[in-house]
Amino acid sequence: MRLSDQPRTSPLVWATPLVGIILFLLAMGAFFYTLHSEDQNQTQLRVIRDVELARQTIRTRLLASQERLNQIARGFEQNKSDVEGFRFSAQALLNEFQEVSSVLIIDEERRVTNLALPSLRSSEVLHPLYQTIEDAESYWAFNTARETRLPVFSRPFLDPSGKVFIEVHSPIFNKGDFIGTVAATIPLGSLLNDAVPDSFVQLYLVSIVDGGGNPVASNVSRSIDNAKLSHEVPLDPPGHGLKLRAVLYKTNTELFSNMLAWAVFGLSLVIVWSFILLFRHAKLRSQAEKRLLAETKFRRAMEDSVVTGMRAIDMQGRITYVNPAFCKMTGYKESELVGMAPPFPYWPDRSYEVQQTNLDLILSGNAPQKGIEVQVRRRDGSVFDARMYVSPLVDSDGQQSGWMTSMTDITEPRRIRDELAAAHRRFVRILEELDAAVCVQGPEARPDEYIFVNRLHREWFGKATPPRMSKNRRNRVNLYEPFEWLNPVSQRWYEVRRRSISWVDGATVVMQVATDISSRKEAEDMSRQQQEKLQFTSRLITLGELASSLAHEINQPLAAISNYNMGSVTRLKAGKVSPEDLLPVLEKVNVQAQRAGDVIRRIREFVKQQEPKRGPCPIGKIIEDAISFSRLEAKHQSARIEMNLPDALMSVVADPVLIEQVLMNLIKNGLEAMGHLPPEQKLIEIQVGQSAQFALIEVRDHGVGVPEEIRQRLFESFFTTKSDGMGMGLNICRTIIEYHQGQLWVEPAQGQGSVFKFTLPLAEDSVLAHVNPPVME
Repeated sequence: MRLSDQPRTSPLVWATPLVGIILFLLAMGAFFYTLHSEDQNQTQLRVIRDVELARQTIRTRLLASQERLNQIARGFEQNKSDVEGFRFSAQALLNEFQEVSSVLIIDEERRVTNLALPSLRSSEVLHPLYQTIEDAESYWAFNTARETRLPVFSRPFLDPSGKVFIEVHSPIFNKGDFIGTVAATIPLGSLLNDAVPDSFVQLYLVSIVDGGGNPVASNVSRSIDNAKLSHEVPLDPPGHGLKLRAVLYKTNTELFSNMLAWAVFGLSLVIVWSFILLFRHAKLRSQAEKRLLAETKFRRAMEDSVVTGMRAIDMQGRITYVNPAFCKMTGYKESELVGMAPPFPYWPDRSYEVQQTNLDLILSGNAPQKGIEVQVRRRDGSVFDARMYVSPLVDSDGQQSGWMTSMTDITEPRRIRDELAAAHRRFVRILEELDAAVCVQGPEARPDEYIFVNRLHREWFGKATPPRMSKNRRNRVNLYEPFEWLNPVSQRWYEVRRRSISWVDGATVVMQVATDISSRKEAEDMSRQQQEKLQFTSRLITLGELASSLAHEINQPLAAISNYNMGSVTRLKAGKVSPEDLLPVLEKVNVQAQRAGDVIRRIREFVKQQEPKRGPCPIGKIIEDAISFSRLEAKHQSARIEMNLPDALMSVVADPVLIEQVLMNLIKNGLEAMGHLPPEQKLIEIQVGQSAQFALIEVRDHGVGVPEEIRQRLFESFFTTKSDGMGMGLNICRTIIEYHQGQLWVEPAQGQGSVFKFTLPLAEDSVLAHVNPPVME
């Protein structure tokens, strides 16, 4: 093959690698150029950041020293003669801020009255003690502080040695009058050396320049011509056109030999990692935004849902926030209220002074914890009562930025409170006008404490000695059971009713109502005496009606005694009797004498006038004694009396004599009701049973009975069906039974006749286990 016949290599084959290399070199050059530029930019940004940090450090120290001067000034305002306090505070400031060369007090005549110098280092004295400041910059700062009433930094000035200084003047006032300043002298060179960190000084040439760019202070004496790697920022405080300039000493931009590969690989990793971090950051940020949005919506929903009006004001009283409830209460929109300064449109016209006083109280921090009652005017002109609570509004930095107030409408609660107060006054007035003494005693722990007493209670018993029971009495008596009480001082009787109630504080107390029953007591005593006389008279009448029978009852043993005696006398005279024969006769005489004595004893007990005495006594014995009195009358009328008693012993709480009187009266009435019957039908039946805790005594006759219309009035006073009756017998019987806490009534008997029934309370030891008692109708 000829050479000419061989295929020619395309120029593109060679051009491609070259182009590739060129492109690679261009890419690498562009990469390195970009990397270098980026490095320069990063360095410049670092310079800017470091300068900003240095400025912030200097600014912080100047503001801190200014604040300490303000504290010294306030201390001097409180005690002008406290020189030792000033020196102590000034030394503390000099020790803490090494850049401060001296602290001095300048009076209103610009004369230095006190001077403090560092004790551990040397310092320049610009203004000797007791001399007047004359330099223009100090004089300007002094006058400016006096006029503005605020701390002022002076313009920089030179001392005789060529050093540049600034001064800080903090005004001093006594009761509003200017009395001088507290000044601190700060060399700018010392400020740079002490305020700028050493790590910063090792990298930068730091200087303070004036408005024309001329250095007035620097950390080194030489200069560097590297303007590209420098930065300057305004320095305020102290201001006055001063700037902080920093120039970087050197930069290190060396690259690694295999920078491209490492850069590509590293950048690839960084990009991947950056994408991962970016994705993660975006995800976290999205989640945080969702949570923030949900929290914001939740807080907004709470603000919109709360019924309490919320309002925020700044330290000058200007409204910065209101919630919908506040707008709804006042009738104004949020846009109308926010930013508004007092007086506010919801203040009533007639209470501007009161509202302004309340606002001043809030702004001074002296608002009461229990809140302030105010009146609020709605947009339509109506006014309502509200209670406002105040709390400090603190921001996230812990600084108070204003005051937060919450307002609730108390119109309805106040109306209810006024109504309750009026009701309380009416209630107290009613209690005061009652014709009974009312008091409220304390709980069991304080029984002698009296929470309330009315007028009549004070008049009857006085404030200090109301009627009260001892603790034993209080424990024994049921609080719901009324009792009678005799006042030992006035000797008047009172009926006392007590009950346990819940007091307004939830404690259980005792209310006591005492009613004067002296008149009723006297009437009851008189009635009781009259009743006793009637009972005694009734017994005498009953005894008189039974006199013939009783005389016959007594005459029989007396006749027997007389016969036995006459027979014994005759036999003794005849001498035909021995002692053994005479002894039985004398024993019979003794029996007849005891028989006559028992009759007389029962008559005497029956007619004896004495106080009723209730006590346990066997009901069978009472019935037997009553029948023994009535048996003679029954024999006289050819009638029989039968008694049906239970086998078990039954005792009742009663006065035997009074119950005998009741039984005798009922038996006598039954005998009279059977007067028209033949002897074989004349029968009085007495039966004893049990009804609950009572003994039930029934007296049954077989007479004509009691018609229904008469039965309703049978026990009324002076009502009688007899032509010669007084109408008091059955009435007295019912009174006696009711006195014994029992009942007396009449029922028609089966067949013919009537059944008179009455009950008596059983004694505690009474037993009637096997008796099937009748039921009281």
